[in-house]
Amino acid sequence: MTNDPVRVVFHLDRDPRLAGVLRCAVRFQALQAGLDEQTSDQFAGAIEDVCRETISQVTHPEGGIEVNLEVFADRIEVTIHIQDQQMPAIGLETFVLADVTTGGPGGINGLELLSRVDRVLFNTEKSAARTTLVKFLPVAT
Repeated sequence: MTNDPVRVVFHLDRDPRLAGVLRCAVRFQALQAGLDEQTSDQFAGAIEDVCRETISQVTHPEGGIEVNLEVFADRIEVTIHIQDQQMPAIGLETFVLADVTTGGPGGINGLELLSRVDRVLFNTEKSAARTTLVKFLPVAT
């Protein structure tokens, strides 16, 4: 892998099946960046789960989400943007406070999510919510 960052932007409408396409792209980039197959699958699965949950929060009929996939020398970041939300549709407290046995209201188990990613960040700015999932890459020896 070169040291040049990679950035891919996806615009997904309200069709939750599109999260599967995103999963394939994340898995490919994770493998290219040096993650093993199991870790790549787990990370890509986490991204798909969060995107499906975020898409389910879209209220505007013509709405959707924007997903930025960025690969740096030391990490992969996937940022999910949703417009017209006052609070993050998906945020760390949603996962941590979710019921561990049922996955909570959105069906995502917080402890499981946190086992598949290294960091979850979120913020709101004006009327947009942004959730970022980070996976650190192995140190090259």
